[in-house]
Order: sequence, then structure tokens, then C-alpha cells
Amino acid sequence: MTTCDENTGCLCEHTPVDNPVPLAGRAKSLRLQRGIRPWMASLIAIGGIIGSIYYLGSGYLIAEMGPSVILLYAIGGLVIWTVMQSFAELLVNVPRQGNFISHSAEFISPTWAVGTGWSYWFNWCAYIPSEAVAGGIIMHVFAPQLPIVAWAVIFLTMITLLNIIHVGGFGFVESTLSLIKIIHNGVFCIVAALIILGFIGSGGPIGLSVLFPPNSDPFTDIFPAGVFILISNLALILVNFQGSEIVGLAAAETQNPDRIVPKACRQVVYRILRVDIIPILLLVMILPYSEAGLSDSVFSLALSKYGFTEVAGILSFIVLTAAFSCANSGFYGSVRALYGLSLEGMAPKIFSRLNKQCTPMYATLFTLLMCWAVLSMWWFSNGEGELYLWLLSVSAFTGAICWISICYSQVVFRRRVYERGYSKQDIKAPAPLSPWFPLMIGVILEIFALVILAFNEDLRGSLYLSVPAVAVPMLIYYIGRKTGTISGIKIRHEDEKPFEELFPEKHKPS
Repeated sequence: MTTCDENTGCLCEHTPVDNPVPLAGRAKSLRLQRGIRPWMASLIAIGGIIGSIYYLGSGYLIAEMGPSVILLYAIGGLVIWTVMQSFAELLVNVPRQGNFISHSAEFISPTWAVGTGWSYWFNWCAYIPSEAVAGGIIMHVFAPQLPIVAWAVIFLTMITLLNIIHVGGFGFVESTLSLIKIIHNGVFCIVAALIILGFIGSGGPIGLSVLFPPNSDPFTDIFPAGVFILISNLALILVNFQGSEIVGLAAAETQNPDRIVPKACRQVVYRILRVDIIPILLLVMILPYSEAGLSDSVFSLALSKYGFTEVAGILSFIVLTAAFSCANSGFYGSVRALYGLSLEGMAPKIFSRLNKQCTPMYATLFTLLMCWAVLSMWWFSNGEGELYLWLLSVSAFTGAICWISICYSQVVFRRRVYERGYSKQDIKAPAPLSPWFPLMIGVILEIFALVILAFNEDLRGSLYLSVPAVAVPMLIYYIGRKTGTISGIKIRHEDEKPFEELFPEKHKPS
């Protein structure tokens, strides 16, 4: 029998497998201890969400839609605020070790829950290669002798080796890299503000002259590509906020979840908005949207324009570490997601087997195989730019399925609670403006954003991967249940109370 301590991060063979916890929330019960201290968790919660999409993908969005990208970020912030409020209500009132997968099975359907669980896994399988491509783009700036695809392969190879050969110190490394990314945004804000005020750079204060050039139409300046483009690119902006749900899952493991969960869900939204939106606002004030793109970090491009080439080089290197950091942590989460799906009866049992090093090696190898298969889509694309956008779109589609499930589960939960004779005052941490906000913003708006992908020439190719990632597991599970070859999934564990016991009926419906 293998032993471990809380700093090794191993998944021990002596861990019971009859009481599984799917996805990120399973860490506590399965002894996936990595010695992560509170200050580390706080940094990872904020900085860990910031990936290459923020530094590279924002360049594409700014080039496509100009300064209106600020409004797009605001809409994305509204969506994640709605999701996190809905998630807090579910986590506090209907605690489930299976988190949003169990909520989806309980309040929507088991078949939909299977699609949600697998799409959440595939979300990371698309996101990891996208970070490898981002790393390749940045390395090509420093060392153009090698093509971008070669750098991307090198990056994914490094991630492969790191996850096959156990390496400790996950919490310290990830929290340090998160701090570096937060400092990156802070330094950029200071430099950009000084440029705007004319204290540094050349040509004196620029004020709002880049945002609103002389003798121009203010509406056209903000919306050079029209207003509808806000919705057509909404799916991409949501990738910036993916991973926020993990903060709620971690808070649910505390000793006082009724108080900690709502607070954590609110704080992560406010902090993300401050860290994300303010730098983008200053960015569009110093960089004309026509000069943005995917050739390098858009923040580095902006500073290079004003002569700060050394600082720009440092920021580009930070983007490189950001891509590697998010890819590595995303791989860790994806393997544990597949492991949890296996324990819940949503995936073959082989993926929950552990080796002598206390690692779900079959889940690791299958996830690696999928990541390499996704990266091989390079040969079917028109280069790194198109592939990068495809992978971000796949991640956006599959990740949004999780958020849609959270919001709709909350709507159904609230309706069932009311049907049993309760009022809003009987619900802990009720989501504001429910059910209309979760339904309109968290469900309908997100579904509309995903449908619009089919009409975006740059992004529609991603649907060939993302739609099957959701539909195929649902179809297999549905057929398996009908034919009796697949047993039912776990919705609730032995120590969890059923909904009827949590909310006993106050009166018989008339």
C-alpha cells in the first residue's frame, strides 16, 4: 500500500473509490493534496484564470471590433457574475460532491449531465493545445529560426513529460506564476497611464486622441465593425473567465460554506473584472485597433509602439510563462475530471485505475492522446492563427455548456422549491434577479453566442470538434441506458440528503 504526504500531490491507492467526487471538487476526498496554502489559493484563483487568450486573443478581438471590446468584456463580466451567483445558490442549498455534474443530473437530466461532464473534460483538451500554440507564437518572436508549429510541439512535449514524470511543488509554482501575471497587468497599467498623461513616451500627452481621433464620428470610433459583432464574439470573451467555477468548488469544501461560498463567488468576479478590464481599457487608449493582431502579445505591441522595447520583451516572456502555466494546470484538472467521470459511471472504469505512483495513468495517457490529436488539427487549418482561434472557440463552446448547466439547474431548483411551498426568504444565498437573469443571461444569451459561431467564418470550423464533444457522449449514454449496457450514474452520495429531505413539502399542491 502506497503512502504519501500532503506535499507530494499524489493520488493514493488506499483512497476509497466508492465515494467519488468528480471534477475539481474531488481533491479533498481523493487526497489530491498539494500543500496549497490559503495565500497560494487566492493567487491561483485570480491569476490562474489569466491565459494566452487574454494576451494574444484580445489582440484578435481588438483588431476585429476596435474599442467596443471593452463593452464585450463588460457583457462577459455580467455573464460570469450571473453564473457565479447561480452556482453559489446551488452549492449552499443542495451540496453535492459531484458539484455541477450532479446538479445537472438532478435538475435537468442524467443524459445531459454526461454531455456536460465530457464537454468539461474536452474543454481542457482543446485549451491545452491552444496554449501550446500561443507559446509557439511568442517563442517565434524570440527565435524565428524555428517555425511556430515546431515550438508548439516542443511545448506540448514538455507538458507531456511533466505530467508523466511526477513533479512536486504544484501550488508554489502555480501561485508564483499567477503573481507574475498579476504584476504584469499592474505594470502595464502604470506605464500606459503615464503614456496617456504624457509623463513618459514621446509626443506629450495623448489623452483620448487614439480612442477618438480628430474629426471622426465617436460612434464609428467605438463600433468600427458595428454593434452585432459584440454577440458574434461573445463566446471568445467567455474563455477569459473560464475556471472561475473552481473557486466556488473550493469554497464549498470550507467549514462554513453558507458564508464563504457566496463571498468567494462575489469576490472572484470583482477581482477578475479589475484585473482584466482596466488593462484592456488603457490598452485601447494607447494602441490603434488597426495595429493589433495575433503576431505577439497585444500589450507588448502597445509598449513597443512608444519605444519601450525592453519592457515589451519582458511582457512577452511573461505571456510565455502564462501559457505554460495555464496549460500545465489545465492538464492536471482535465486528468482529474476524466478520473471523476469514471468513478461516477460516465466513463470506462479503466480511467479510475491508479498505478504504483498513485497516478491515474490511463486517464493521463488518454488525455495526452486527445491533446496531441487536437494539435494535429494544424494540418487541416490555414496556419497557427486560424488553429489558435479554432481551439479557443472549441474551449469556449464546451466550457459554456458547463455554465449553461449551472444556470438552468438553478432555475429548475428555484422552481421546485417554490412548488413545495417555500419562498425566496427560505433560500440561502439566493441568486439576485432569479429566475430571469440566470435564464436570460446565463442560458439564452450564452446559447445564442454559441449558435452565432456557425455564422463567423473565422470560428465556425471549431464546431466540428465542439458539437460532437457534447452530443456523442450523450448519445452513447442514452443508447446504453436503453439497451441496458450502461448502468445509471451517481447523482447523490450516501452521506448527502435528497432534495425532498432538504426541502420537505410544506403543503400539497392544489
